[in-house]
Amino acid sequence: MADKNDSTTEATLTPPAPHRVRSPAGGLAVLLSLITLVGLGYLWYALSYQAHVLGINVAQKLQSQDHAVARLSQAVMGLSQSEARAELALQTLNQQQSTQKAQSGNQRWRIRAAEDLLLIANEQLRFEHNVPLALLALRQAEQEIRRQGDPRLLPVRGAILQEILRLQALHKQHASTMALELVALAHAIPTMPLAVPNTFHTDHPVVAKKPKPAFWQRLGYGLWRDFVDLIRIRKESIHERALLAPKRAYFVRENAQLRLYTAELALLEHHTTVMHANLLAADRWINRYYDTKAPAVQAVQKQLQDLEKRSTALKWPDISGSLHLLRRLTRSAP
Repeated sequence: MADKNDSTTEATLTPPAPHRVRSPAGGLAVLLSLITLVGLGYLWYALSYQAHVLGINVAQKLQSQDHAVARLSQAVMGLSQSEARAELALQTLNQQQSTQKAQSGNQRWRIRAAEDLLLIANEQLRFEHNVPLALLALRQAEQEIRRQGDPRLLPVRGAILQEILRLQALHKQHASTMALELVALAHAIPTMPLAVPNTFHTDHPVVAKKPKPAFWQRLGYGLWRDFVDLIRIRKESIHERALLAPKRAYFVRENAQLRLYTAELALLEHHTTVMHANLLAADRWINRYYDTKAPAVQAVQKQLQDLEKRSTALKWPDISGSLHLLRRLTRSAP
């Protein structure tokens, strides 16, 4: 009983607990904490998402860069191949240019050689009357132009061939008749009379006899004549003919025939200079060793002079047309 009273008394005597009033600062702090947590969570999510997106972008960029590098490598390889092809093409072009230059040089050389040969042919025919050498030079010039292979030079080849035909026709037209005449003259040589002593020409005048001088005069004249005769110079306008023994007459006739046969051979070979020289030598030989008063000798001399005039007055064809045509075409060419 007493215990119950005591507890009642204590309950009565104990004051009531005070009423707690919540502070606004605590709620704000909790709100801020929540907001901070939410913000941190959102930031973490945003950063994580951004990192994921960035990783995807980086992978895509790396992949695109790899593709770009691969394309660049292919482009570089293609460029290297193009450069190699360009170098090869450049080398081929240089070789072609070198070949063209060499061919152009050879072509110019051939044209120059043909022009020189045509000039030689004209000079030999005009000044030397050497038909064989002129024909040889014309044929060589025609061969050089044919090897050139230029269709623009076909008229030059045609002109050269026409000139060759004219020279060959000249050979057939004049050489045969004159050669037969020279053979006839050579056959007439053995029948011609040689010179005899009574036909020789003398330059010594007949001196009238004078009275015999005195001894002292003859002595002085003899000494003076011996002194003067130590050196004597004589000039003879007419060649004195040597007396020939009968055995040597054969050689005189053979030498005259040899001159005429040599002139015939030179005529057939168109060596006009050699033919003229032999005709003149035969004429001098006849004047020296044959009787020039005999009708047969005079007839032979007249025929020799006629042959020499005909060979000198021979009309030589003009072969300068091909040379002028070649020069005109080569100068007008680019």
